[in-house]
Amino acid sequence: MTRHTPGPEISAAIQQGGPQLSANSLHVLPRPRPLALLPAALLAGALALGTSTPATAATAATAALPAPPLPVPIDLTPGSGWTAGGDVESINPTQAMIDSHAFYLGGYGLGSGTTAVPGAPSYDQGRFAAGILGKGPAVRAVAFGDGGHSFVTAQIETQGYFLAYKAGDYGIVDIRREAAARIAALRAADPSAGPDLPARSILVDSDHSHGGPDTAGVWGGVPTAYLQEVKERSVAAIVAAWRSMQPVDLRYGVAQAGVEGSPYDSRYPAGFDRLMTNQFSTDPDNQVVDDEVRVIRATSLATGQPVVTYVNFSAHPTVLGADNRLATGDYVGPLSDLLAAGGGMGLAQVATLGREQPARGNCGAAVNDGPQAGAPQLACLDGYARRVDARVQQALATAQPVSGQKVVAMSSYFLTDAATNAVIVGLDYGGFAAGAPLLRAITPPWMAGGLLGTTMFSGRLGDLVFTGNPGEPYPQMLATIRADAPGKQGYFSIGTAGDFLGYIVYPFTAYPEPIRRSILSGDPPPAGDPNCQGSGTGTPAGCPAPVGNDNFFFNLSQDFGQRLVCAGLRGVTADFPDVGDAAAREPACAAYTADAAVPAGYETQFSSTSLTPDAPTVPTAMAESPYAGLLVLVALPPLVWALRRRSRSGAAR
Repeated sequence: MTRHTPGPEISAAIQQGGPQLSANSLHVLPRPRPLALLPAALLAGALALGTSTPATAATAATAALPAPPLPVPIDLTPGSGWTAGGDVESINPTQAMIDSHAFYLGGYGLGSGTTAVPGAPSYDQGRFAAGILGKGPAVRAVAFGDGGHSFVTAQIETQGYFLAYKAGDYGIVDIRREAAARIAALRAADPSAGPDLPARSILVDSDHSHGGPDTAGVWGGVPTAYLQEVKERSVAAIVAAWRSMQPVDLRYGVAQAGVEGSPYDSRYPAGFDRLMTNQFSTDPDNQVVDDEVRVIRATSLATGQPVVTYVNFSAHPTVLGADNRLATGDYVGPLSDLLAAGGGMGLAQVATLGREQPARGNCGAAVNDGPQAGAPQLACLDGYARRVDARVQQALATAQPVSGQKVVAMSSYFLTDAATNAVIVGLDYGGFAAGAPLLRAITPPWMAGGLLGTTMFSGRLGDLVFTGNPGEPYPQMLATIRADAPGKQGYFSIGTAGDFLGYIVYPFTAYPEPIRRSILSGDPPPAGDPNCQGSGTGTPAGCPAPVGNDNFFFNLSQDFGQRLVCAGLRGVTADFPDVGDAAAREPACAAYTADAAVPAGYETQFSSTSLTPDAPTVPTAMAESPYAGLLVLVALPPLVWALRRRSRSGAAR
């Protein structure tokens, strides 16, 4: 296991299929000049929906997307024995990137504070990074194998990372393709180098740190050169994890995390240190929580020493608040380091995330410069990480050997969904005008108008079930997988896996409270809020609170969660034939049977910049663009204002 610090040069060797970057330039994404008025900027963004660039038109002349071949069964032949390995690589930005004041951190508020209308004042100074906190963000990867097959799960410690990017081949799909190609070359040169690792069996997520680099572009973005560096370090971590695999003993353990709030009091003994909160704990339709700290420990058969300690835990990486300006992976980085303290490599990978926050206490004010820069932030992160690690040690104390046949499998599944969120779609097409240059690709197969292409993951490690969803899934999704595919040793859920598409609300009955809390405060009726803005009076419906909660505002579509659950159940059926047809146990899945026609890993034949010759340009792809533009114009100004206000008040945490 190694930890490498990126050098000043960016290798041109990994630019296959993408634009070339000079090694010593920043290639900062265009920073909008100060604009006249925020509404005018949003109007410019709306107008951008009706224009196309020569580059878009030229790229549209590439080869057609092939039709999906017929699905083939997943190879579940048992292997000879467990193997595992891991690696960690630094993804710290350069000092030049920090000094540019164009390297933004993500998670709180919205936009960089500047717009695209010449002459307008900034609406906010933006949250550009002032430095790096502690060791800074990293990318970590662990590989598991059975002697014949393998999969890798990796995590990038940034706010969010997309499947595909507008600027070039820097997306998660490109990372997976490049890593698989390098491993295939190693195996071709030496067939004994290790087991096969196709791109479909490489899962990559972001840890969703609210102090992490804004690789999504929602809060101002990062230099293009940084996306290139993250891609290269991620590929290096995946390949190194695979190359370091060795025979191991695998054990699995689980401990309760603990959730604050009276609805959960009966679950825990008095004085139990509860690690999480539920944003909607008083809503009967949203009291399900993912109350587990799941642990896998891989121990070398040769030395008896730890090789990998892997943890799956659901609390949002929001221990630090909006006043922190130092780049960090939040508690995930320090926790991963604690997992490695006894030897080997540690990875704490985020789980369900949706509406689940850390019970962090009060960290106090952040210090971003001077001799004490970062000291209170590091102390706060270390304190929370140690609390979680104490639960990890509990789980390890009762861990049992991973059960079932020695079978390792992981597959990605390509899905399309019609986005109904005009704000998200509008930002992707014209967010640059509002200082929120959403960086996700807007070309097929990743997007065409409001139709979005993405991936989810399903896999197994013995009798351990793995699912990965492309956003922040509500915990009811994992609960459904567990209920419809019962009897397995453990159930892992990886959040923001393969893409970064906001909150995934599920089931339909979970929607009313997130919608209400988008505009009103307090508990569900009839309790409401008895003290509106400290007035001493209240209402059973709640008091006006614009964007008091962002779960519904950043929700792609109302059936996306159901679609993903059905895809996950089909994946579990493919990985565990003994469970039967798990999707058939959910009547709603009958509406999504067409998704099953696309074979595992279909998307990995395309890079970020793949297009069809008849791919519509932006205006014709969005037949509804005037309406989307109008919605962006109307919705974004109050949304930006409310999110900025919420961020400053600390409510966003």
